[in-house]
Amino acid sequence: MLASALPVHDLAAYQALTAWYQTPLGQHLLQREQQLLDELLQRRFGYHLLQLGCSALQLYEQSPMGHKFAFTPFPQQTTGFHAIADADALPLAADSVDCVLLHHALDFTVDQHQLLREVTRVLIPGGHVVIVGFNPFSSWGLRSKLSRGSHKQPRRARMLSSSRLSDWLKLLEFHIDELRYCEYALPWSAPTTLRYTRAIDKWAARINWPTGAAYVIAARKQVVPLIPIQRQRRRSPVSALTMPLPKPSATRGQQLPDAAREQS
Repeated sequence: MLASALPVHDLAAYQALTAWYQTPLGQHLLQREQQLLDELLQRRFGYHLLQLGCSALQLYEQSPMGHKFAFTPFPQQTTGFHAIADADALPLAADSVDCVLLHHALDFTVDQHQLLREVTRVLIPGGHVVIVGFNPFSSWGLRSKLSRGSHKQPRRARMLSSSRLSDWLKLLEFHIDELRYCEYALPWSAPTTLRYTRAIDKWAARINWPTGAAYVIAARKQVVPLIPIQRQRRRSPVSALTMPLPKPSATRGQQLPDAAREQS
């Protein structure tokens, strides 16, 4: 699911994030993310879907694509995954995948640009990428900045704003199809906090308020057809000076016989 979304040796952080998704707050966020992913993935068709992430979660079950698979960088985490791979160099041919799902992979990757370049490489022309990321302009992002070194999640996340990520995707010739935000509850696991923010969550999600804890971007790899331009040969005007001269007739320049001159 991942592939360089975390350093290969940072198995503890990988397991910590997976465990955090089992907490009440993590489950609350995961439910919101899964709802958006189910809605977006159901409208994207093809043959092959690859998921890269930073936790042992498979979020592509509602996709209609026939072949769905996930990569992990850790040999110890083989359950539910199909291969051990590094996202900085995916073991896939170019133009071979119809859809790539990044579940918080960019938040924890060492080289965000390289991950996006690899996604662009393996996607077919017209293929889709669906990216889930933490929103730095949210209460969750604020807590992450103020609680560095804390055990709370998302720990050590390198959050990208949705606007900055959209600019990067456009530079890679992607078209942004949809941008959705989710989870407006405060980042505390207290049941009363989650219950009291439920009304605010519904209202903010209805207007897609850009302060949700997470966002989901769906983009499409644009195809620019290369149409060969056929040059038309210009016919240069023929100069009169270069036109061939008419051949002299057989009688021109010859003396007429005497009989002919007498008749004339």
